Amino acid sequence: MSREFYGVSSLALIGVATVLAAIAMFHASWGLGALYVVICVAAPYALVRAFCAKCTCKAHCGHVFPGRAAQRVARPPAPYTPTELAILGAAMVALIGLPQVWLWQLPGLFAAYWVLTAVALVEIRLVMCRRCDNVFCPLRNQAAHRAG
Repeated sequence: MSREFYGVSSLALIGVATVLAAIAMFHASWGLGALYVVICVAAPYALVRAFCAKCTCKAHCGHVFPGRAAQRVARPPAPYTPTELAILGAAMVALIGLPQVWLWQLPGLFAAYWVLTAVALVEIRLVMCRRCDNVFCPLRNQAAHRAG
């Protein structure tokens, strides 16, 4: 299967997991749910601007959609600054960490969320990262890239 298949399917799995998280948060409170929806819009924007826009692979991104969005941001490939890495971390904590308390209260959603997220993360690490040439990525495993 193509790199794009794994890239888009991992994003779709994360998307479905995020919908489950939003359901859990709306179940607890409409205000929390609305806040999470705002985060779900802001976090990907922040990720594209702070991370994807500096990626050396944005023109041929396996995730497809973030790469296309990143090409619209005029930032040359370069090492990531501590601020950009902090933005990446904060966006991930907001998307994944924030809803955990409310997901935990709904065991079925919690389990489904983590199955979907785990499959997506395994796809990303085992397929996408091995095929990515972003030399600036902090998760880049040099040995895996040399081994092919």
